[in-house]
Amino acid sequence: MQPADVNQQFLLSVCIILLGYLAKRTRYLTEKEGESIAKLIFNITLPALVINVFSTLPLQPQLALLPVLGFAANAVLCICILFIFRNHPRNIRGMMGMSLAGANIGLFAYPLVEAIWGKQGLTYMAMYDLGNSYMVFLVCYTVGAYFSGEKPLSWRQLLHSVVRSIPVMASLLALSINLLGIPLPDLVLETTGVISKANMPLSLLLLGMYLNFSFPADQRKLLLQALCSKYIIGGTLGGLLFWLLPYDALFRHSLLLAGVLPLPTMVLTYAVVFGYDRRMTGAMLNASVIISILLSWLVFHFSTLS
Repeated sequence: MQPADVNQQFLLSVCIILLGYLAKRTRYLTEKEGESIAKLIFNITLPALVINVFSTLPLQPQLALLPVLGFAANAVLCICILFIFRNHPRNIRGMMGMSLAGANIGLFAYPLVEAIWGKQGLTYMAMYDLGNSYMVFLVCYTVGAYFSGEKPLSWRQLLHSVVRSIPVMASLLALSINLLGIPLPDLVLETTGVISKANMPLSLLLLGMYLNFSFPADQRKLLLQALCSKYIIGGTLGGLLFWLLPYDALFRHSLLLAGVLPLPTMVLTYAVVFGYDRRMTGAMLNASVIISILLSWLVFHFSTLS
């Protein structure tokens, strides 16, 4: 794809995001309807997209490395964040360690990658997301629970946190079908293909509905420190993987992109469950979306030069 095509795709994506934001601001779409759209994405369109991609694409040996990197890179990020905020109060340290590790791949990365890098790029991101998802649903949950002190850790809850993620289960199912060489009926592929086309506009629309440009004035220094830590460390890890790994350019660009993705939306749920500052968590999430739009645009442009 040429730079002009990347610009056009980003302009289209930003327009859909702004449409979602304006629909929420004018109350044309409410928070309740946003929850319905989110359920539609995570339970239907995103699993359909994952099944359609995984079940038909030839798998390469290096793909097995991506889930490992998706987990390991975010684990390193989490450890670094906990060290950086070691002198802060326990609740701040827990909130940062829980929120800043992991990435929003389902809503943010998939629509852009699908439109610009196509099916192969989507496969790379989906494989990376397997490791990222276990980081978000297991490690981030554990960190949030441990530092909150409000809830004892339960292995049953940890397992439920993973199993209830329909996209993760769909990825594992489709990957198993592919590895076993079981061909899916044409009707299934055609159906998932049609449904998956709705994933991009719905995801971007929901992303816009989540946006909020009101940031807590008394916590801006902490917000700046948190975001700088995430993007400097995440970008550095992504850059190192890009330069050190010997695989094809798209594989390495996918890792570079993963290093600059926004916070996972699940952190808002965790903030409520464990009693963290929801306003601050929401501010970090919203600011990260804005920053990641700019940084991912640079990564996609960089990929056209390779």
